[in-house]
Amino acid sequence: MNRIELPKTCGVGFKEWSGVCDALAGGAQILILRKGGIAEGPGGFTPEHPFFWLYPTHVHEVQQGLRIEPPRTAPAPAPDEAAGIVAIRALAAVETVRRIDREDDLDALEDFHVWTSETVHKRFRYRSPGLWALVVRVWSAARPTTLAATPEQLGCKTWVELDPPLPTPGLAPALDDEAWRRRREALPAVLQ
Repeated sequence: MNRIELPKTCGVGFKEWSGVCDALAGGAQILILRKGGIAEGPGGFTPEHPFFWLYPTHVHEVQQGLRIEPPRTAPAPAPDEAAGIVAIRALAAVETVRRIDREDDLDALEDFHVWTSETVHKRFRYRSPGLWALVVRVWSAARPTTLAATPEQLGCKTWVELDPPLPTPGLAPALDDEAWRRRREALPAVLQ
């Protein structure tokens, strides 16, 4: 398995439900399934960044579902949305990107994410059938960096710019090399 070399800084944020960010940072999830935000237009989501910070949000999280066990690490503090403060603590490195075009393939991915089956199938069917699947390895900081959300970061979009870029030294992997190897090898064929 190739070792991933993290960049010294990263200025890209990936907006995702707070509970999913906690699951990724805690090693309970290694997969991101994405359709795209409304602000991304008819083309939808494009998996264009190999590294990104997980930018926790609660937008749409209440209306849909997660099946979460207690995180293995302390969850990130909830963003103080009223004050426009976001806590960033985890960096994801994309290892594999696949387009899932067959709804029948979704159930085989269940052990690798914390969304409910209903949520995943609803996302798959939204607008036009299909989802992007990103297999990610995640590193976390001992303490989050809190940022004031900018107007450009608000709204239903996936990618946001973090200016200045956040440093990555001192991050620890959510899963050690052996645990990551085992999880990666257990992925179904649709993601190999």
